[in-house]
Amino acid sequence: MKKLPDNIADFKTLIDGGYIYVDKTKHIYNLLTGSGQNFFLSRPRRFGKTLLISVLEQIFLGNRDLFKGLWIDQSDYTWPKHPVLRLSMAGVGSKTPEQFEKNLILELHQKAEAAEISLGKASTAESCFKTLVKELSKKGQVVVLIDEYEHPILSHLHQPELAAEIRESLKTFYGVLKDLDKNLRFVFLTGVTKFSKTSIFSGINNLTDLTLSERASTLLGIEPQELELYFSEQIALMAQKQEVSREQILASLKDWYNGYCFSEELPSTVYNPCSVLKCLESKKFKNYWFETGTPSFLLQLFKEKDYPILDLETVALSTADLGTFDIDQIELSTLLFQTGYLTIKSYDPESDIYTLSYPNKEVSESMMRIIAPMMTGERSFAPWQLLAVKLKKALAASELDTFCGLLKLFFADIPYTLHVGLERYYQTIFYMLMKFMGAEIVIEEVTNIGRIDAVLQTPSHVYVIEFKLDKSAQKALEQIKNQKYAEKYKLLKKPIVAIGLVFDSKTRNIVEYAWEKV
Repeated sequence: MKKLPDNIADFKTLIDGGYIYVDKTKHIYNLLTGSGQNFFLSRPRRFGKTLLISVLEQIFLGNRDLFKGLWIDQSDYTWPKHPVLRLSMAGVGSKTPEQFEKNLILELHQKAEAAEISLGKASTAESCFKTLVKELSKKGQVVVLIDEYEHPILSHLHQPELAAEIRESLKTFYGVLKDLDKNLRFVFLTGVTKFSKTSIFSGINNLTDLTLSERASTLLGIEPQELELYFSEQIALMAQKQEVSREQILASLKDWYNGYCFSEELPSTVYNPCSVLKCLESKKFKNYWFETGTPSFLLQLFKEKDYPILDLETVALSTADLGTFDIDQIELSTLLFQTGYLTIKSYDPESDIYTLSYPNKEVSESMMRIIAPMMTGERSFAPWQLLAVKLKKALAASELDTFCGLLKLFFADIPYTLHVGLERYYQTIFYMLMKFMGAEIVIEEVTNIGRIDAVLQTPSHVYVIEFKLDKSAQKALEQIKNQKYAEKYKLLKKPIVAIGLVFDSKTRNIVEYAWEKV
């Protein structure tokens, strides 16, 4: 049985070590032999971008032996050898623009030395880059592979002026490629975000953006059929350990880690490869996405936007909204799509509008884990987890007095400086707690005559909930009955319970609650 390649992003190490490689070489072959030679692809972190760069490097170096048994080895590809210049901007220190320039020059000199090339009098990053490509092209047309092209900018999004300076440096650096067309065979850049052409890419001729293209929709990530083909033995072992069926493991893997979609033309979804590998290795369903770290610039942006968690279940964006990002005008929903917290759920070609939502349980939970402590002042996530367990038990036992009492205790523990005197604040906290419970909750559910504050579904009940600020619980229940909020749920054949929760803007807590069966 082949080994799981967790944290291995070097193709040669992966193959030589006997690790599983999900064969994406047919997709790569189509890129190499199709139209275009300058490509850009953005994908979320930990999605296999660096491994893709490594595979491309080995193909262009002509190392066919590494590809025995893979699709491309059986194709008509002729394996021409090219000099390859591979750079990762994540490894170039960038505390200041001057340091970035210095470190980039050093990196290029090291690449030149390894290729036994002299850069002569070149003294800037641009001149070093240009000289290196021209010298390498004496051995054949050059392949340029750049991983995490925008990393130095993202590291400083909290310092917009510094980020803008580094952006200009990168724009000038990448602009060198414009005058080197005859020296180049192939250019491929990867990153998490896509900056607009005017800010970064204006210097690259005929750059093909693959981010939302059908050509690359499943180039990264694990397709459902690939999961069963390459990881069948690991899935069987996990089922054996958990004493459940193989089908149950597949269903849970889908619920936790599938759901990413990168093109409206192809409805296929893919799994997050990093999370799948960690899950199959540990044989436990966990939130591995959160453990790999959250970009600090996202945390700052959430604070600036007043934690709009309720708006993220369904987001509508145009193609233009999805495809660009810049320091001067950062749109949270665009950034969340590009970083993998939201994904495409549907597309309307007539209006050119995409509908986005969370791809899966793992990402939804990650989002809650990010925002929950920030909204309540808790340094640890543990209080949320403990409360969620208690709330779940109370609902399972139909103990609604206990349920509402637990909520009251929780709100009492939030520092008054963090409270926002709006119904939406309490609605948001409640929504996140229900998510932690694992319950199915819909906020602002629209009916034919109104809008329900929240609908909570458990295996045994449907709870229709109305929040009120500085009013009465009885008025909340009357609204539920008068607006006939429960009607659309009667077909579920479950008991329906109406709950009114009243918050007081002065005490910043639940002051009254009432419930009754509908």
